[in-house]
Amino acid sequence: MLRHWFEDVWSGGRSDLIDTYLAPDAVAHGLDETGQGCVGPAGFRPFYDKLRGACPDIRFKVDDVVASGPMAACRWTATLTHTGDHLGVRATGRALRVTGMTIARVEDGRIVEGWNEWDRLGFATALGLVAPASSAG
Repeated sequence: MLRHWFEDVWSGGRSDLIDTYLAPDAVAHGLDETGQGCVGPAGFRPFYDKLRGACPDIRFKVDDVVASGPMAACRWTATLTHTGDHLGVRATGRALRVTGMTIARVEDGRIVEGWNEWDRLGFATALGLVAPASSAG
């Protein structure tokens, strides 16, 4: 399920499949700006649209998957180029590589809950949203 999610929805740009893979009341933790979690496909779409709008060439490579019963975890690497203004800053044209991990609980062939951890600081620093840490000693 996670491989299809990343290959079809993210790398393939198939936003029409979001409703196929996410349950109507699914909760996606670690993606929204409030910390509450995105609920359902409608709650997930603003994050998806913002990131794909800023980096329409985003591609995910699922590096590893471990699954047990309804739970699956994957480690992934995303490559992307910041060519859109959808993140609140002008496009930088920078190519980035971002790593992360996702854990999902699947019921009846759909993701019902997901936990996402990814290198937000590296991403924000590379785009100039956050100043790099000083190396003052």
